[in-house]
Amino acid sequence: MQKVILYIQPKLRNDSTDQDYVIVDLMEEELITLTQVIQDAKNIDKVFTDYSQTFNLPASKTNNKIFKWWFDPDVESFDNQLLANARIELNHFAFKEGKIRLESVTMRNNQPSMYKVTFFGNTITLNNLIGEDKLNQLEWLNNFNHINNTTNVKSGLESGLDFTVDSVTYNDAIIYPLITHSQQYIADSQANLDHGGNITINTTNRTQRGVVPEDLKPAILTKHIIKAIEEQYSLTFKTSEFFDSAAMDNLYMWLHRRKGKLALAGTWIGNSDSYTCSGSNCSELTDPNNSPRFNLGNGIITYNYTPNASTLFIEFTIDFQVTPNTGFTSVPYTIELLDASNWSTLAKKTNQTGTNTISYTFEDGEFFIGDVVGRVTTDEAFEFQAQYDLDHTVTIDANPTPITYNFTATFTSTASNLTPQTGQVVVTDQMPDMKVLDFLNTLFKMHNLTAFVDFNGEIVVKTLDEFYDNGDTLDLTEYIKTDEHTVSSVIPYNEIDFEYEEQKTILADAFNNINNRKYGSLEFKSDLKTKKKFNVKADLEHILYERLTNIGLNNTPTDTQYGYHVDSNEEPVISKPVIFYGVYKTTGTFGMNFVDTTRPDTKNALCPAGNRSSIFNYWMPHNYNSVGSTTTPPTYNLNFGSEVNSYDYTDFGGINNSLFQKYYTNYITRLYKKESRIFRFSAILPLKVLINLSLDDTIIIGTRSFTINSMKTKLQSGETEFELINKI
Repeated sequence: MQKVILYIQPKLRNDSTDQDYVIVDLMEEELITLTQVIQDAKNIDKVFTDYSQTFNLPASKTNNKIFKWWFDPDVESFDNQLLANARIELNHFAFKEGKIRLESVTMRNNQPSMYKVTFFGNTITLNNLIGEDKLNQLEWLNNFNHINNTTNVKSGLESGLDFTVDSVTYNDAIIYPLITHSQQYIADSQANLDHGGNITINTTNRTQRGVVPEDLKPAILTKHIIKAIEEQYSLTFKTSEFFDSAAMDNLYMWLHRRKGKLALAGTWIGNSDSYTCSGSNCSELTDPNNSPRFNLGNGIITYNYTPNASTLFIEFTIDFQVTPNTGFTSVPYTIELLDASNWSTLAKKTNQTGTNTISYTFEDGEFFIGDVVGRVTTDEAFEFQAQYDLDHTVTIDANPTPITYNFTATFTSTASNLTPQTGQVVVTDQMPDMKVLDFLNTLFKMHNLTAFVDFNGEIVVKTLDEFYDNGDTLDLTEYIKTDEHTVSSVIPYNEIDFEYEEQKTILADAFNNINNRKYGSLEFKSDLKTKKKFNVKADLEHILYERLTNIGLNNTPTDTQYGYHVDSNEEPVISKPVIFYGVYKTTGTFGMNFVDTTRPDTKNALCPAGNRSSIFNYWMPHNYNSVGSTTTPPTYNLNFGSEVNSYDYTDFGGINNSLFQKYYTNYITRLYKKESRIFRFSAILPLKVLINLSLDDTIIIGTRSFTINSMKTKLQSGETEFELINKI
């Protein structure tokens, strides 16, 4: 019999001081059973780690001291809402590191008689550590904040943005991929030159059409999201494992949190928008010969007043109102009215949320010659609508009696989604609405990953194939009870569906309607008659990208591929997060027209004239990690099944390194071979085996070799129940 020694490092309520590890008293008559599972053939998309069955501890003096009278809620005691560090030794040899959770205490005569606890392996505690946190809470990502100006957008599209954080340079950390949230692109060097989305560099109208900065949103390298998780939760993913592999090198997440154009932080000034007028005095208050007057084209209020003998009384009031859009009502902002001649403040409110109005009145006799504009500043992404109410009262000297005039009108911004123009991209504000754990689970599902914590406290993440390849081979024949074992079918499903979430974008939706299946999906079917399905679903939108052809040159393929992220009605849409490979691509001699301007409201209309330039290199979004060639597929592919490559128009004969081929084939096809079985053996393992046995090992029993599906061990006695899958 092995001696089991359990150490706990208690967590105390309202006390952040680390306690010392202490040895726990165990029930002498109770055997502690540890169940170990990494990849279960019956739940192939789940990642497990070591965990024990719940077991009991005596209410000894030692244990009472550890748990600090937890049963009494009025006492500052053991904190069972936090998992306490723990470790198990067998005969003083290190065996398992993990966590302990106190489940309950049994009371007899108002005194504790027994504590119920659960020991968890370290990896499973990610659920407790990260909980319901979302990607927008990963503060380290804000090291990649940047100003959303034409220079940065163009550089992000043309070459990528580099950042230095703590003396470490992160190249191409942020890119602006050719994915549009609203605008359709076409390529036609001969005609359609009045189409605002025609990106050819033909000289006709080329200052009014092409790629416009506001069409694009940034993307962040997924490796940096992993780094942010490490920083946020004091975790370490072991280097040189999957998260450092080539499969992650140019894998990006699109920063698309809200439909339509990017919502920014920073400063908005009212002279950058157009307005409509309502009220009985619109003509008087917009007349360019009058004062005051409102310029409908740019939102500038001009007021020129000097004392005049014929004017007996004059007063002019400006009310400036900001109404946040849905989803932005809790964002704090500052609202101001400014004298535009020297940018001095006339009226101001700070740290406001919701709808707010500020007012300024030019009193009778107050000298003023100049312009007034509104200003909004915020540290977070913000969308809103602006409104001005003008009220002008003047009394003039007239015979036989003075005459009083009152002019009022309301001016409302034509755009309902105003954002700070000189704004900053705050990365956490732009992260898709996704839980951190869902992000990790999605990567695990896509690449069939498994994870465990090594004795250095580092999280080791491997593909399942790599995990099994690194194990040892152990002959356990002499420890197996050979008089009885069972053999059963491996898997109860006749079909396994690998797919992405419901696809909302236009081309993927059209693909679904034509082919009656989701783009990028795979149905693995067997001859089993159970009629049970199992789904492996990645929590992402999967875009079907489009390689543009030059319409005017008989639809000759160009070197430009883009993503059109709109729904089937060609309206902006919010979807599940988008992960893609950013492929740095040249457009050859064709080029791409880039114009520093804005989009009009009329779809595909020419833009206001702006400064233009030609782009010959860009970040192409793709479901493959490279362009490859028509004969050689790229090394990595984000489709679960075999699809025609959207750029090269070939499926490489179905051998194209899809997610299934790359990460699932060996495991799944092995399970479904007619010779595959689950063998259940009982054994009594000595300490030397228990200490060294791990789930990636190959087990030899007699003349057969097996991989471990699961194992359940009574630690004191070494009695072990194996569930093994025969290797073929």
